Amino acid sequence: MIDTCAAPFCANATTGGTVCPSCLGRLRSDLVDVAELVDYLEDTVARLSNTGPPRVGSRPAETGLPFNVGAAEVRDVMHNVLSTWVRDLWETHGLRQQVPTGETAPDGSPLTVAELDPLDLDDTVPEMAAWLRRHPSWVEYHPAGGDLVDEIGDAVEQVRRAVDLPPARVYCGPCPDCSAALYARPERAVVACRECGMRHDVEARREKLLDAARDVKATAAEIARALPKLLGRELSANTLRTWARAGKLDKREPDEHGRPRFRVGDVIDLAITTPTRSR
Repeated sequence: MIDTCAAPFCANATTGGTVCPSCLGRLRSDLVDVAELVDYLEDTVARLSNTGPPRVGSRPAETGLPFNVGAAEVRDVMHNVLSTWVRDLWETHGLRQQVPTGETAPDGSPLTVAELDPLDLDDTVPEMAAWLRRHPSWVEYHPAGGDLVDEIGDAVEQVRRAVDLPPARVYCGPCPDCSAALYARPERAVVACRECGMRHDVEARREKLLDAARDVKATAAEIARALPKLLGRELSANTLRTWARAGKLDKREPDEHGRPRFRVGDVIDLAITTPTRSR
């Protein structure tokens, strides 16, 4: 039996774990970006940078404050996401020592308990990102590895938006020729594989990813995080819930927390035929 990657909207086969090689490559790319992005973010928090173009007729939302509250919240989200997964991975795979309890078994032998060694790691975003990059197999075989890839990727995109940087390269799925992960610049029509050099049509690869995701069932929040990048349009969780209340979108069986799920293919079809609101 071939196991499918647990990352949302990925239908690739794994090599025995819960996360496929392509998603692991995407995670590594996000983690490599983190160190540079966090520097931009700290400048944005302190209002030391102006990384995005000025908007005509606009003014800062927090006039007079030498501190960007929104960027600070994104910084905290990034830190919390990384620290949560570092702690989770260490508790799952970290070294444990047998420590005597001071009690003895009926046969007189000393009883011991396995205690987790403390993690020697600086609590900073760059250090945690580097630590995660050093343990790809722990991610690959973690029961919630798909959630890890998804949450870290989402946090990195939030940082990019906060500092008004251009969007990251768009994931186009595995290369049909060598299976390496393909990443294209958002404005490019063709993507070249970094491994084998073969060139592929971005739109065709995007359509293949969408087709592969059609039968996936996910919550409104999960779909809103991943689908807009593939569809090329804004799509919020509230929009999906509004469609469901209006009878346009069928709810499917709930997840383990009781949250309703939706079939991704139904969302794709509805999004394509529903015009976006002009602002």
